[in-house]
Amino acid sequence: MAENDLKNIKEIFEKAKRGDREAFSEIYEAYFKPLYRYVYLRIGNKAESDDLAQDIFINALNSIDSASYDSSPVINFYNVARKSVFDWKRKRRRVMPSDENMGDYFNLGPGGANENLKGEEFDNLRETIKELSDDEQDAVIFKFVGNLSSEDTGSLLGISAHSARRLEAQGLISIRDILKKQYE
Repeated sequence: MAENDLKNIKEIFEKAKRGDREAFSEIYEAYFKPLYRYVYLRIGNKAESDDLAQDIFINALNSIDSASYDSSPVINFYNVARKSVFDWKRKRRRVMPSDENMGDYFNLGPGGANENLKGEEFDNLRETIKELSDDEQDAVIFKFVGNLSSEDTGSLLGISAHSARRLEAQGLISIRDILKKQYE
């Protein structure tokens, strides 16, 4: 990210901290869709993804006063998102879905994560990503859906940028191998 872009983003967040509604609107426009895509790719249910992404956005905005933005402010949003998805998955494991909501639980409908992938292609990619380790999933989604740098991904995962690049590469290799097996 260019230094001027980062400076502009920080200025918008400073305005939002002071209660500027227009700044909040700009932040929403810039960050809600990537947050939703991240959540949807991690949990796979449209309705729950929308609800969780809204909660994440609200929580991230509520913490805007205490957040320090030494690097890109998007780190705060993805940090809240990652923790929220982890909590959602932890809670979800404890509850077996009933027969009535089994279809929603395994909802494989197309999402908006990548406008170039439609229907079955998107479902196949999402299912393939789910076969990766949690860290590989995060690294691949942060890099290729969230457009985060390896440095930002590393910061979110608590690892070095080099380790983040290795996770991204390993995730892509795993995806390639899984897809190869599917098409053999």
